[in-house]
Amino acid sequence: MHRRRFIFAAAGAAGAALAARAAPAGHFEIVYPQIRPGRDVHAAFALATLDIAMKAANASYTARQVEIVMERTRALAELASGNTINLHWTSMEARAERGLNVVHIPIHRGLIGYRVFLIRQDRQADFDRIDTLEDLRSMTGVQGLGWIDTDIMRNAGLPVQTPSTYETIFRMLEGRRVDYFPRGVIEAYPELDSHLSTEPHLAVENRLLLGYRSDFLFYVSPNHALLAATIARGFAAAWRDGSYLKLFNSHPYIQNGLKRSNLGGRKLIWIDNPYLSAEDRAIPEMYWLHL
Repeated sequence: MHRRRFIFAAAGAAGAALAARAAPAGHFEIVYPQIRPGRDVHAAFALATLDIAMKAANASYTARQVEIVMERTRALAELASGNTINLHWTSMEARAERGLNVVHIPIHRGLIGYRVFLIRQDRQADFDRIDTLEDLRSMTGVQGLGWIDTDIMRNAGLPVQTPSTYETIFRMLEGRRVDYFPRGVIEAYPELDSHLSTEPHLAVENRLLLGYRSDFLFYVSPNHALLAATIARGFAAAWRDGSYLKLFNSHPYIQNGLKRSNLGGRKLIWIDNPYLSAEDRAIPEMYWLHL
């Protein structure tokens, strides 16, 4: 299958911004998957980013969520077929990008790759003794089935379990069957809050930060190249005119995670992500948040 890419270098962003202000590109019908019930809080920022990109591209669109719940692997397969959805946002990964149209601008400025740990509240003292990657290897993490984060952690020598369902992860933490659940700093707090009634002993660990180059990108069906190009040039234009940064600096989903996590006061343990594509690695530094 032919591989299509949409990459913007910093030097070309101004031209992209001008192109985005051209005549309307027509109306787009955007259909995206339901990841799982209760994930609306996570989808809100990606949809807001999509909206400012389409507006910056002067493009008319409607967006709707299919009622079928799709985890990452199925969503990518459905996206490739183009029969049910034409847009998905998920973690950057060379294998996932093959055959799809990909907008190589990180949606959350890399915050998905800055990961705090969900743990049992009574385990904080154990994590107070962790200072290095070698120390962390004595703990057992947990990740979702099919997530690229599992491979990234295992590549770094970190033990990881992968239960069959997302909800099982929280029960495993509560039941002491695993030690920690790394989540993007903006993901952790809404997920903690939504599980306090069923897993009341969980908390966000308060001093460590696992980091690697990662974020969500917009993936578009191979049958919708014009949609991908429109999102790409609109997203670049939104960066140039400041509308994206205004959104990022004010949106509750982003700001809640940043305010509650105290990123600057955490011990950063950085690991490599060898699963990036060449296009991922070429994303200009201006698009990333640097701590």
